[in-house]
Amino acid sequence: VVSVTKTGSFSTSSTSFTDITGCTLNITPSSSSNKIYVTLLGGQWGLYSGGAYFSEGNIVRDSTELVHGFVSFREGDGNNGGTCGFSFLDSPNTTSQVTYKAQAKSSSSGKEVYPTGSGGEGLTITAMEVAA
Repeated sequence: VVSVTKTGSFSTSSTSFTDITGCTLNITPSSSSNKIYVTLLGGQWGLYSGGAYFSEGNIVRDSTELVHGFVSFREGDGNNGGTCGFSFLDSPNTTSQVTYKAQAKSSSSGKEVYPTGSGGEGLTITAMEVAA
């Protein structure tokens, strides 16, 4: 099991998925038939700036998207946020090191997304090898 918790600030206003700095880990499967169970949990995906838009989170292996979804939505004035909970049972089919990372994006250009919230709430990515 390998786990990394990102605390401290991070934000993006990109409408393309952007790596969340400090939320990347490496794991080396002991058998190519084993699976890797990956989770992304926590955070406080704050949305700031006026108007309606939403944030999305993503887990990728190397450059392959594994799972993504909507994390939070806002409409009108005020701030909004939500926590995330993604998981995926991956089959990397290798005994070489693989890299998993969390990403975030905004649905609207110029609208900021804060996956770890204004208070730097922890966002944890975990990879667990599962024997075949």
